[in-house]
Amino acid sequence: MTQTVAERRSPATPRRPTQRATHWVLFGSLASGIGAFAFTTLGARVLGEAAYQPIAVLWTIQYLAGTIVLFSAEAFVARALQNGEGTGLDRSVRVIGVWVAAFAALTGLVTYLLRAPLFHGDGHLAFAAALLIASYAGFFLIKGRMAGTNRFRSYGAATALESLGRILIAVPVLALLPTTGALGWVMPLGPALVVAWWLYDRGRALPPDPVSADEIAPATAGAGSFLAATTAANAVSQTLLAAGPLVLLPLGATPREVSGFFVVVTAARVPLVFAIGGLLSRLLPPLTRLARAGDDPMLRRIALLTVPATIAVALVAAVAAWFAGVPIVSAIFAITRPDRVFVVLTVFGVMLATGSLLLNQILIARGSEHRLVLPWLAALVVAALTVVLAPGTPTLRVSVAFTAGEVVALLGLLGAVLSAPALVRTPGERVPVTAAPPPVAEP
Repeated sequence: MTQTVAERRSPATPRRPTQRATHWVLFGSLASGIGAFAFTTLGARVLGEAAYQPIAVLWTIQYLAGTIVLFSAEAFVARALQNGEGTGLDRSVRVIGVWVAAFAALTGLVTYLLRAPLFHGDGHLAFAAALLIASYAGFFLIKGRMAGTNRFRSYGAATALESLGRILIAVPVLALLPTTGALGWVMPLGPALVVAWWLYDRGRALPPDPVSADEIAPATAGAGSFLAATTAANAVSQTLLAAGPLVLLPLGATPREVSGFFVVVTAARVPLVFAIGGLLSRLLPPLTRLARAGDDPMLRRIALLTVPATIAVALVAAVAAWFAGVPIVSAIFAITRPDRVFVVLTVFGVMLATGSLLLNQILIARGSEHRLVLPWLAALVVAALTVVLAPGTPTLRVSVAFTAGEVVALLGLLGAVLSAPALVRTPGERVPVTAAPPPVAEP
């Protein structure tokens, strides 16, 4: 039987996300990936390769904005709610809104000035790009509120709705008006569906866990400082993951090498799709509760276990890639057989990157996001030096550099967690909660 709001707030059941919540997050990530693949396939087939190019540009803008800037905003909102800082959250969201508005305006201006190469001269798509940023900002902020209040069933449903709703709108639009401009204006509608759903459903939202005076109040930064640190770290992380094709060009790689590199890296990034699509957000609340409880030893143990576990999984994945990676990539994407060493290094590096993102969440949970910057900058420097100094083909040099950078990031982030000062209580920031017991989380 479906629970009412009052029943969900009953004191009979302690409020903690269940295993089914993780299943919903995985479902949302999988549905999102299927919807994205269907949208890309449909658009490319209906419009053709040349006419689809502006859509690919919009897709790239959406991806970079989400992974570099907006994912940070989601984490900030989720952590604030988990720490019982909801009363000041509206002001922080307004600060984030200023960031997003400036970013959207800058995106619209730059893409309008470059409308000829980016959008075949269609200036309207520059406005669609700005709207895309604003729409996805709302989407990520809503996901942050869902994660911060342990509404992971809704989180998974929202992730699925954004992608599947977009393809369901795209099908009749392309049937009636098969143009690049029409499909471009469909793209902001996916996240807009989630915003509309949230506005309708927000009255049923569960409040966050109450925080008692006996718990730690980590010295967390404001929205501006938080976004500056995490955006810088995310930018370096995504540069390591996505800049390879651009680096290949000045190294003298052929167009075939660049295309092959892009395909292999895209295929290898599948674990990151699930991580960024919801699993990292699913992990942030329990990590934040550990920080709130002042359990530094547990957070450090998790970090210490993460590194060897990540390396072990990466080695297993690399062995699998050695035997099966090349034929799988060649069969699925119909490309010439890529170099085996390149495939193995790419798979190994991506798995290391997944572990690094978990260490990112530990630092964010304990209010130490400023410690993200140095390890990631060190990783970028090492990767750049490796590209310059390493011997071999352009593809091999870039793949070795990527892997070296990810090794430095993983170890550097571990050092950042272990060397972080102990969490201390900030007097007066937490008050006992005795009015009502915690409500029940969504299953």
